[in-house]
Amino acid sequence: MVEVAETLEAKLKRHEDALVACMAEIEKLRAENALLRSAEGAHDVLRRIYLNESESSNARIKAAQASINFEKSRLENVPPPLNLVAEQHESLADIVTRQRARADAMQPKLIEQTIKDNEAAARAWRNGGNGRDDNTGS
Repeated sequence: MVEVAETLEAKLKRHEDALVACMAEIEKLRAENALLRSAEGAHDVLRRIYLNESESSNARIKAAQASINFEKSRLENVPPPLNLVAEQHESLADIVTRQRARADAMQPKLIEQTIKDNEAAARAWRNGGNGRDDNTGS
């Protein structure tokens, strides 16, 4: 095996290149850290991670799984809005018979009240409309 001895200049150049790469990575991480700290909340951080295509797919999947409960709420059981109870069915003929009996029972009272109202209106007209039984006006 032939060993190639690295010169001091080459070694220095290699270390300088590694240092420049490390500094670039540190700056990138500082910028990302500042961006994540400026987010409004944890959900925004997760959202930025899973939308960032430069992140690994594993990190994006974990961030998406963690944030899905905030974006899509679960369907939960909801109580019925009304307490509905079925009524007994009544035929139309029975309804008509019942309503006619009610109207027939109310008719004498209605006729009697109409007669009273008509008599009061006639008295008022005869007395000049003063609302009293006599025509004195006061």
